[in-house]
Amino acid sequence: MFTKLSVTVCSMAMLTGMAASAAPAEAASTPSKITSVRSTPGPGAGQITISWKQDGQHTSAFKIKTGLTSFSSGHSGRHPDVFTVPGSRRSVTLSAAQVAAAGAGVGSGNHLYFRVSAVNGSTTRAYPYLQAVLPKAAAPKASGTDIRVGTFNVRTARATSDKRTWLRRAPDVAREIKLKDPGVLAMQELGPGRADGKVGSLNGAIRQTTSLTRALRSVGAGQYKLVRETAYAKPGTTHGTQGARILYDSSRYSVLSSCHETTGGSNYSSSCGFDLPRLAGDSKAKTRSAAYAQLRDRRTGKHFWVVSVHLDDRHSGSTSKEKSYNALRGRQMAFAYGKVSAVSHGEQVIIAGDVNSWQNNAVGNAPHDFLVSKGFYDTAAAQTRVNIQYPTVNHFQTSLKAAGQGYGVRIDVVMVKGARGAKRFENVTKRVDSARPSDHNLVVTDLVL
Repeated sequence: MFTKLSVTVCSMAMLTGMAASAAPAEAASTPSKITSVRSTPGPGAGQITISWKQDGQHTSAFKIKTGLTSFSSGHSGRHPDVFTVPGSRRSVTLSAAQVAAAGAGVGSGNHLYFRVSAVNGSTTRAYPYLQAVLPKAAAPKASGTDIRVGTFNVRTARATSDKRTWLRRAPDVAREIKLKDPGVLAMQELGPGRADGKVGSLNGAIRQTTSLTRALRSVGAGQYKLVRETAYAKPGTTHGTQGARILYDSSRYSVLSSCHETTGGSNYSSSCGFDLPRLAGDSKAKTRSAAYAQLRDRRTGKHFWVVSVHLDDRHSGSTSKEKSYNALRGRQMAFAYGKVSAVSHGEQVIIAGDVNSWQNNAVGNAPHDFLVSKGFYDTAAAQTRVNIQYPTVNHFQTSLKAAGQGYGVRIDVVMVKGARGAKRFENVTKRVDSARPSDHNLVVTDLVL
């Protein structure tokens, strides 16, 4: 009566039929408790296996309820789904198609929250603990161009009330970059204004952008260059953050895009940058610039594109307002993708940055989900993951707390189109650190393009 694939799954209609055939006394009995539940990725790419222990008493079936956000026994999470299996089973392997339908496809980087319940007619008994699991990662291709790419929000120099301002932290940021040795790094909050955080013209002071390349030279990493250091907008115009930048190792990569630092005799240029959409009614001060460039691997000759984004940071306790901000971030990402897709002509594209959005947001994760819908692979779904249990934003806290179900909030992402799978993903952080380089962690991932 059941169809066997890699997993035996019966429909809700079949479960209803089981309940109808049960004796009235049996239907009134509470199922025996489930004593343990465990989950493992696989065995195949995109698959998940869930197993449990229970003595089988008063049980006609088991239900596995899933969601993309945490949920309680009485409330569903975002994108809820239910899988039902016969009471004789004690394990189930969800196929890659089933996991994808539940919202955690192999390239999404999403983990699946789940809870197992025993069923007897209309009576259910849930295992008390919510759990989460990532599907098994896809393997990257065996040969190609290896690249370590990352993202790092380094905290604006204008945060002059911080205990450790930018000029004190810049050498730490430089050492962190040197230690992890990315080939290309999308950066945020690395602005073209004064490195000392003062507002106004430079007047002999150096830019925050320039101060980073100087700090890199001071720690023996002078091969790192910025695609652009000056402003994207004409000085004196109202504009929001211009801190989205692209850093690259010039010994390994060259920039193919024409990224000019000046316009005529003025120290600004819109080259290799573009402004993201804002909400109707927002002032120009809410305008955010993104950065993009085409690069070439000097060893292999491989061409690829990199985009650095820093999406709108507003959030609200009001569901309607939060939905509008989530939708805005989705439009901003769609605009960024549209810009690069118009010039990339099928070459591989890496979009990385601080998206100010995360999976467990109840109203949605629009920028991430948009990229997944366009075929991007979230590199958090790598074969090896380091510090995935911690958030990528640390707020300069001395101690970080691991997430209850094992997956920390990731608002800093690295996503790639045209490359399936990733070797390694690292959220570069320590659980205890009293001198963090930034309020965000450096994130790096190893790809094969």
